[in-house]
Amino acid sequence: MDFRKLATRIGGGILFLVVVVGCTLFPWGFLALSCLVSCGLSVEFYRMTVERRFFKEEACVILAIVAAVILLFFHFQCGIELKWMLLALLPVVAASVFLLFDGAKEHDFPTAVYFPLVYILPGMLSALAVLYPGGGNFEWRLLLGIMVLLWLNDIGAYVVGMSFGQRPDSRKLFPALSPKKSWIGVAGGTVFTFLAAWAVSATFGGTVLPLLHWMALALIVSVFGVMGDLFESLIKRHASVKDAGNLIPGHGGLLDRFDDVVFVLPVIVVYLKLLSLI
Repeated sequence: MDFRKLATRIGGGILFLVVVVGCTLFPWGFLALSCLVSCGLSVEFYRMTVERRFFKEEACVILAIVAAVILLFFHFQCGIELKWMLLALLPVVAASVFLLFDGAKEHDFPTAVYFPLVYILPGMLSALAVLYPGGGNFEWRLLLGIMVLLWLNDIGAYVVGMSFGQRPDSRKLFPALSPKKSWIGVAGGTVFTFLAAWAVSATFGGTVLPLLHWMALALIVSVFGVMGDLFESLIKRHASVKDAGNLIPGHGGLLDRFDDVVFVLPVIVVYLKLLSLI
């Protein structure tokens, strides 16, 4: 294991955690964070796919995502009617109008322009649904607990995978997409996640959800977190890049850090809603 790279990764991770946790504790701080993250994730995705060929369309889709996040936040925080979220469709319509000209000029149909609406937006909206369980008051403990599970899953997979999963005889999970990701790394991440679920329940999360449900969330994180990671690897492999960006030292870009979040949070919200837990 390269301990210099590990130290850089730890330092970047700590800075990232301080910012995310600090913003998650306060409603308006999280709104600012979610808007910035939505923009950053979308820009990184576009940089790896359609680049700047459809700049106007990209700007419209990003505007639609940010508008949807803001309007849902104001629905929960200030009580505005949910129907106002329909305003977020207007930039999407504008993007379609622009595509009538730019799409024809490029001689292809750039469906990737719209993809952040199904790839990034559901995760951002799901985070707000978790922060306002049942549409009630702001409650940060559930979302922070989920983030802890995600972070420990990533840390466990990285440490165990780099320590034991890079041997010549180690079995790789999906070498066509991620040559370094190993089965033993996934197993290590899963163990870390279940231990984190127990720790979260024993500290600040027990009053939010019973231990059994924290364990269920750990299973969701372990399964869908890997899927999110592999899906981002698919995008990066298509774009022939190692990282989605270089914003976070030792970690890459925002999409490298939120690739599991955008997959996991919608599934968690479905689970919690179906069982009437939020």
